[in-house]
This record gives sequence, structure tokens and C-alpha cells, in this order.
Amino acid sequence: MIEKLKLIGGVEKNLFCADDEQQIQNAFLNIEAIFNSHLPQSYKDFYINIGAFSFLELVCAKCIDVNPVMLKGNKISVGDFYCITGNDGSSITEVLSTFEEQLPVGLLPICDGELGDIICMSLREADYEYVYYFHHESPLGNDLFLIATNFVAFVMKLEIYEEG
Repeated sequence: MIEKLKLIGGVEKNLFCADDEQQIQNAFLNIEAIFNSHLPQSYKDFYINIGAFSFLELVCAKCIDVNPVMLKGNKISVGDFYCITGNDGSSITEVLSTFEEQLPVGLLPICDGELGDIICMSLREADYEYVYYFHHESPLGNDLFLIATNFVAFVMKLEIYEEG
């Protein structure tokens, strides 16, 4: 997956996120306790190796479902990947707090979408590890759009956004 990130222009690590392995492992355990579920090993490995980051290019991914904020070609914007530690604006904890009333239960925010939207991974039993686009302006119950059926497939769908 690291090679895939290089192919789409690379990333810049978020320097405000802790990269101490013990802090990260503790954060994994905390999230698993909050969700009463295990994080997928692919996500843990990805985070340990790469951490929170921003893309150096405009990046998108093709959605399986059609949604109201699609770019040309049924694609959605993919932004910064969130910190698993900390409580600042780029942390999973802060995003969960901000979207507490809107975000369906069992969805872990993993990165930004369009302004105000987030990309989440399900930790629910029925759709475990599915990656969804959460559109904050859509009506409740019609606000999730499937991007990929697992985290690795999501990362492999990432591509540089080209207008036209």
C-alpha cells in the first residue's frame, strides 16, 4: 500500500500526531473499546507504517454507489487521513465528537472527503471493514455511499484527480 501512495504523488506526514508506537497501540485499544470491535489488521499496519498524512496531489477514488457530491466518473475527493491519537481537528476523536449526532453508529472516521464530509470504515458486524463516504448534508439514512468493501481495496482505488 505504501507503493500505491508513492504512485499517486506521495504524502506529507502530519507532524502534530504522535508517532510513538506505544501511544498508537494504546489508541488502537481505546478505539476498539469505544466501538466494541477490533480494528482491521490492514488498517493498523497501514497506520503504524504511514500514520496520519496529507496527500501532495489532489486525490480521488471511484465510488461503488452514486452520491450527490460526485466528481466526473463517479469519483469522490479523498483528503487528509486522521490521527489515531490526540484531540485536535485532525484526530479521529475530534471528528467523532463533531459528528456525534449525525454519524451512524459503528463507523470509524478515517479521512476527509469534500468540505464537511468524511470517509469512514465500518466496524459493525454486518458490513465490517466496508469503506463509506458520509455526506453530511444528505437526509439521515441516505447519507452513506459505498466506496470499497475493505480498507485495502479503498487504498488501491486512490488515484490522482485529473479534471476533464
